[in-house]
Amino acid sequence: MKKKGLSKQQLLEKQILDNKKFNRITQVTFGFLLLCVVSILLFRNYGHDTRFLYRRFTYYGKEISLKLVCMNSQNLQFYETSKVVYEGKTYYFCSQECFNHLVNHFQEVAFTTDAYTGDTINKADAVIGLKERWKPQLVYFKNKQNFNKYYESKNK
Repeated sequence: MKKKGLSKQQLLEKQILDNKKFNRITQVTFGFLLLCVVSILLFRNYGHDTRFLYRRFTYYGKEISLKLVCMNSQNLQFYETSKVVYEGKTYYFCSQECFNHLVNHFQEVAFTTDAYTGDTINKADAVIGLKERWKPQLVYFKNKQNFNKYYESKNK
């Protein structure tokens, strides 16, 4: 006659294998959840930096939205800027200090040179692009044609 049940030794070995399998599944699940939580927290804390890096890379050769530019400086901004109408033109600034600087130094701040032709232009009327990929420096253009010619000459 055959024995129908498992011996104590076989039962213990089966329990040990089941416990190892359960522990492995628990560890993998916990590790995955921990990785997800850390990723979410990192993106929450450094999301603006991530978007800023993305903009610096992908906006090269494309027109930059005026909302991402502080017209007091020549750099792409982390956050959207504030819209201000001054002397009939719309300017964008990151802070009140930058706006005050425009008011006090209007000729130096409000005007710049076209990066392609060298003509003097008002920043409020300009088409804006990035000077180099991965860099936040901006260049201003009188019109879309100069903008396109500038990037065509840079890509050759």
